[in-house]
Amino acid sequence: MDANIYLHHYPASLFSEKIRLMLGYLDLPWRSVEISSIMPRPLLMPLTGGYRKTPTLQIGANIYCDTAVITAALVRHTGDTTLFESGFVANRVAEWADSTLFRITVAINFRPEAVGAFMSQLSAEEVAAFQADRAELVGDVPMVSVSPTAAMSALDSYLTQLEQSLTTSFLFGDAPCIADFSVYHCLWFVDNPVNAELIDPFSKVRDWLSRMAAFGPGDVTEATAEDALACAKACDPVAPQLEPIALVGVSLGDAVTVTPTDYGRIPVAGRLIAVSAEEIVLARDDPDAGRLMTHFPNIGFEISAA
Repeated sequence: MDANIYLHHYPASLFSEKIRLMLGYLDLPWRSVEISSIMPRPLLMPLTGGYRKTPTLQIGANIYCDTAVITAALVRHTGDTTLFESGFVANRVAEWADSTLFRITVAINFRPEAVGAFMSQLSAEEVAAFQADRAELVGDVPMVSVSPTAAMSALDSYLTQLEQSLTTSFLFGDAPCIADFSVYHCLWFVDNPVNAELIDPFSKVRDWLSRMAAFGPGDVTEATAEDALACAKACDPVAPQLEPIALVGVSLGDAVTVTPTDYGRIPVAGRLIAVSAEEIVLARDDPDAGRLMTHFPNIGFEISAA
């Protein structure tokens, strides 16, 4: 078993489901570290430097934040490039799903009847803690930016288009690509007891969802946050071979911060050691986790001088 691959996640996280399924598709054994759905996460923050979105992938002492750079890391790790072989259009569909379609599905799941079903499983204290945590996460950027009515209409339009376009087993051919996993995890988030009926009229979409779900999470072993932290401290980080790009305002070797541009705008500090068109890499030292390299996508994150 590849004992150095850890996924830090929680079961209801839709972006985590994207990576769980991808690990199954790539036939990669991995260790599951279940984290709280809300802060604090005291044993994860030493690894991420403060980044708090979910999931985080760890390969030894290399820490990957955001599913875009996690996917790139898994492709590098396995040498299996099929996820990216459908090219520019598939990558843009994935980006659309992770942003626009994601916001639509959040709005649908936050309808009173849907969010009520979820919240009914929690105590009053848990509801208050969840709401406070999400308010802190999004700050002044609303997580739900469209009305439930508009979201329902948009989802129906997207599902109609998807139904009409599914002429092959997967979105771009006979094998899944990054677009399949990105669209899948958003629809997986909707496919719950309250909202599943919104998908049911679309038989081709239902069949495609079943084909995707069949990959499953693969060979997974439960692990603790202490296990993951000890693994990071025992390993040396591996610098990726990236095609460098020109930088403005900062240089390699500088002390910088990297911050998401949408929500969860918590800067992570480190030394800038690599930047490509797709990826940003910081070197960090933490007393609990040791020497690390923390990776972010270039799209959706900004670099600032510290």
